[in-house]
Amino acid sequence: MSKGSSEIRTSSRKRPTIADVAQACGLSRATVARALSGKGYVDGEKRLLIQQTAKKIGYRTSALARALRTQRSASVGVLIADITNPIFPQIVKGIDDVLSARGHTILLCNTDENPQKQLALASSLVDRHVDGLILVSQSLETQAIRDLLEGGPPCVFVNRRPYEAADYVGPDNIQAINLLVDHLAGLGHKKIGYIAGPESSSTSRERLLQFSVALERHGLSPKPEWIFPGNYTIECGREAVRRMMTLPDRPTAIMAANDISAIGIIDEAQNRGLSVPEDLSVTGFDDVLGFSDLLPHSLSMRGLTTICQPKREIGVAAAEMLLRRLAEGREANLQSVVLPVSLKVRDTTAPLRSDRVKPRRTRCKLATQ
Repeated sequence: MSKGSSEIRTSSRKRPTIADVAQACGLSRATVARALSGKGYVDGEKRLLIQQTAKKIGYRTSALARALRTQRSASVGVLIADITNPIFPQIVKGIDDVLSARGHTILLCNTDENPQKQLALASSLVDRHVDGLILVSQSLETQAIRDLLEGGPPCVFVNRRPYEAADYVGPDNIQAINLLVDHLAGLGHKKIGYIAGPESSSTSRERLLQFSVALERHGLSPKPEWIFPGNYTIECGREAVRRMMTLPDRPTAIMAANDISAIGIIDEAQNRGLSVPEDLSVTGFDDVLGFSDLLPHSLSMRGLTTICQPKREIGVAAAEMLLRRLAEGREANLQSVVLPVSLKVRDTTAPLRSDRVKPRRTRCKLATQ
């Protein structure tokens, strides 16, 4: 046989099996299986021989066979709402750091806030027998997805809690809104607007409710016309300013549901001749503007006043929570972790102008810090 044909035969060999290891060692398959799985007694010298032989011939444990034997796949499905949103990488990093250290592989899926896509991806993960699911910023808008999750593996919800009877990790939204309102009120602002997130989001609803409560603590009342609908996009920030410009009585400050919406506010305000923060103070939520590719070319600022939530720590807490649930079973008490946030005061908020002169067409510079 020629050298070339020998190489072809070698490269097309089947994946080595336990039977191959047993034959090479001259031992029974049962002994080899015990040694490689770590379950059951095997003499030390035999165990070493089996391990060395397995490595030499290229034997690798079958994940499928292990899953069938243990009823665990050592994999976890992670669903995120929008892969382009810069809030998610650090959350996923925290999840992966914990799970990979414990021998789990994560299967990451992007749902694009689309209920049909969410159901299809979740169904695929369940069919792959993942040990658990971590759902990051997911709203459960259909009965089909609720039914699937109810009968599926354990779940941990991050940032949104679609129902109370669920394991949950998220930032302290009440603390966050209080910090923002206290900051703006402390600067003298009494006319404070708000851009909400999607109505389907429990987080969005919680923050909007607390916005009214926080205003009332300062003797202020929220005006319905100063509360603008939103969906966490730049465009909803721009649309809020367009609506604001038609009002006879305008807010002097606007709180955005996230940093990306805040970018839209600032961009549209500047395009209409308003100066941020001299004419309009703006705040965000999430502290993600280290991702400079999000910034429109027309914007250059030193920094956005925003809420910083502990993104990686949220991911770590979610992964640890899922591992506890897997260890303790479904009947264990529900788990809930709410992590504190912090206020980052930068350059898009300023004391209320007392003169309220005609807005000047000036540009502030927004770079991150």
